[in-house]
Amino acid sequence: MAKRTSNDITKASEEFEPAFKKTGNKISVIGIGKLGLCFALSCEKLGYDVVGCDVVESYVSALNRGEYKSKEPDVEEYLKKSKHFTATTDVKKAVDHADFIFILVATPTVGGRHMYDHTMLGNLLTKINRLKCKNKNFVVSSTVMPGYIRKIARPLLRDCENVTVSYNPAFVAQGEVMKGYRTGGFFGLVLVGADNELVYRYLARLYHCLAESANTSVHVAKMTPESGEVAKISSNCFRTLKIAYANMIGDICDATPGADKNEVCQALMNDDSIGPKCMRPGYGFGGPCYPRDNIALALYADSVGVDATLSKASNTSNAWHAKHMAEKMVAEDKDEYEFSQVAYKPNCPVPMIEESQKLVVAELVARSGKTVIIKDVPEVLDMCRQEFGTTFKYQEDETCKFNPNLAADKVHY
Repeated sequence: MAKRTSNDITKASEEFEPAFKKTGNKISVIGIGKLGLCFALSCEKLGYDVVGCDVVESYVSALNRGEYKSKEPDVEEYLKKSKHFTATTDVKKAVDHADFIFILVATPTVGGRHMYDHTMLGNLLTKINRLKCKNKNFVVSSTVMPGYIRKIARPLLRDCENVTVSYNPAFVAQGEVMKGYRTGGFFGLVLVGADNELVYRYLARLYHCLAESANTSVHVAKMTPESGEVAKISSNCFRTLKIAYANMIGDICDATPGADKNEVCQALMNDDSIGPKCMRPGYGFGGPCYPRDNIALALYADSVGVDATLSKASNTSNAWHAKHMAEKMVAEDKDEYEFSQVAYKPNCPVPMIEESQKLVVAELVARSGKTVIIKDVPEVLDMCRQEFGTTFKYQEDETCKFNPNLAADKVHY
């Protein structure tokens, strides 16, 4: 598809044009890491004039030269072809550039009552406040605990005049981030926790245009920032429930003579009240979002006097399933056990092993005294060595390379 200009981005969302005309086609993205860069480049490809901001000078320089190397599919291609994307380390430059400023700084897991570390986000908002900017729309896309926008983000911008703070989290996953942004998110849903009507209309236009560019459609849910904060983690948590449930049914079928877990789950996929996504039995859920969002929802629920038993049970069931898988393998009493493609999800182009359930099972098997061989590409094996050391033996296997032709329905999510 040919690159569009701002004048071309109209067909899918003409009803949202007044908001766009008022604010223009300039946006800034502060925090252009794994997700932020993909979002910035996706918007640039649509015809937006984008300034991205990051703290690492060498990284910014590589982006501006078009020489940044990434395992994330399409990033290098989009970067080299971009004409209206500029990176900077200057927060003021980014804020001055546009009326809409998207914030995608990291909020890593730290546990405790807040679950996510909001330090980088808080420091950034404090720095922006010192600029005493006016008439800006800040859109927080980092994952935060419910209540953050109202209790912390807005007060931190107390010296800024006539600014809005909204919440617009992304439903994308490592290894398919660009694809996720092109389609508005993997599950056809965009959450816009808008501070006002103009913000909603502007963001709705952007996401409808992203979806149109990929010949698909998306539902943009209009809500308050508080609703958006709850919806983000509750959406992820519901999918963990489906994965845990599918695996529970699978374990029941395995213990039932004549029952076939794949037959049962396939039937459930065709039940309109259940649906096909995340209903395939196999390894449990892992990765950087699902396990922590379960804990986050439970923590927040506890803080407001609600016992989130389902959210807690999902993680408990996931852990039990991994233990059960390991016990069944050990019972086979083999000399060696092999695990291949051990990234956090199957066929992942980005080397990431965070909460990989294959590795959880592999470690349980190894700790029972068995020899376990991990087979994967060199980058993944290096991560495993750093995390597990001599727990495993390691073997390079080029057949574990990412296969872009593998159908999406062959993996959990």
